[in-house]
Amino acid sequence: MVPTRLTTMRKLGAHLMGGCVALWLSACGTLAPPPASRVATGPVHEGRLFLRVDTQPPSITQAEISLQGTPEAGQLTLFGPLGITQGLLRWRPGEAVWTRGEEERRFASLDSLLTQTLGTSLPVPAVFAWIEGRPVSLDGWELLSLPSAQHPLVARRLRPEPTLELRLRLTP
Repeated sequence: MVPTRLTTMRKLGAHLMGGCVALWLSACGTLAPPPASRVATGPVHEGRLFLRVDTQPPSITQAEISLQGTPEAGQLTLFGPLGITQGLLRWRPGEAVWTRGEEERRFASLDSLLTQTLGTSLPVPAVFAWIEGRPVSLDGWELLSLPSAQHPLVARRLRPEPTLELRLRLTP
């Protein structure tokens, strides 16, 4: 029996649909870091991060995040639009590690890692205080709002250059 064009099209459609469903299901899974990389303790903060650094051209980072730890030792996981891990940042005294896929970069400190990857440093102790609802003042920074059910954390660095804006909407 010779296949008709309609039969061939139906088979092709079924294969394409099956492939799309398999791809969609595989994309919904989160690739968790291996257990050995989980070094942080303390409360877990989850939410949506927006960070704009006004370099030329501007650098914008947007991701769902999971943050655990303290300014001294912790872990920040960045998730892409489908919940897949896009990057993992781990730090402890004397070491900070940025992992993205198979690539792993090591730094002597969290500040050096942030400076190398973002083009500027961030006041990590102040960010942790702001997340906890404590309005810490920093020279050169403008704290516009602390995180709440209605508002994200919004902070802007006006000086030194480059200026930047940090927004973090925490999941209640």
